[in-house]
Amino acid sequence: MTNELAQQVDEVGPAMPVEIQGLGGTPDAGDDFMVVADEKKAREVANFRQGKYREVRLARQQKAKLENMFSQMGQDEVAKVNIVLKADVQGSLEAIKGALEELSTDEVEVAVVSSGVGGITGTDANLALASEAIVVGFNVRADAAAREIIEREGLDLRYYSVIYQLIDEVKQAMSGMLAPEWKEEIVGVAEVRDVFRAPKIGAIAGCMVIEGNVHRNKKIRVLRDDVVIYEGELESLRRFKDDVQGSA
Repeated sequence: MTNELAQQVDEVGPAMPVEIQGLGGTPDAGDDFMVVADEKKAREVANFRQGKYREVRLARQQKAKLENMFSQMGQDEVAKVNIVLKADVQGSLEAIKGALEELSTDEVEVAVVSSGVGGITGTDANLALASEAIVVGFNVRADAAAREIIEREGLDLRYYSVIYQLIDEVKQAMSGMLAPEWKEEIVGVAEVRDVFRAPKIGAIAGCMVIEGNVHRNKKIRVLRDDVVIYEGELESLRRFKDDVQGSA
């Protein structure tokens, strides 16, 4: 353990930066750093934490599979973009994951079903296959096993080195899944002046066009005292005795 002057130290106080060597792996941001009495106790704590980590990881993977299964079985109107995310460092991973999850809307949910630091592995590819997810790599690449699965199954694999490009492409994918926004445009207004009845046809409305144009086969809405009493298509349109396509 060395301090900022590269001097070896045996103990440090709060807020003192140090460099530690000899760790078996890279700790994640926010991990607790415990000091114990001896190496035996340290191994016990490490083994316990590794077991808990494996349980949580397996539970997350299984949950992702089950959620996908139920979404396929149900008739949920919310579209879902599943993503398996791998990045080169923990800081980038957390930033990208947070930005992606903030993209969710009422119509499209962005779900990072799995994330981690390091290259894209066969396990990642299989999870993407099971959860119908896009595989996203930030400054990382897929190994041979992952590439074989991705190519065989036709999975969507995307590489990025700039965060904003990654976010923009996910936004574009979301826009393709959004339900179209329909805007009503009133093209004509007619006023019913009289109602005639024909034996084989039924009620016929005699109307005067007061705004715009009225066209056959267009959608119409009939109002009485501003209350909708009928909605449908205009099936027949006549001007006097002649069939016409439109009337102004």
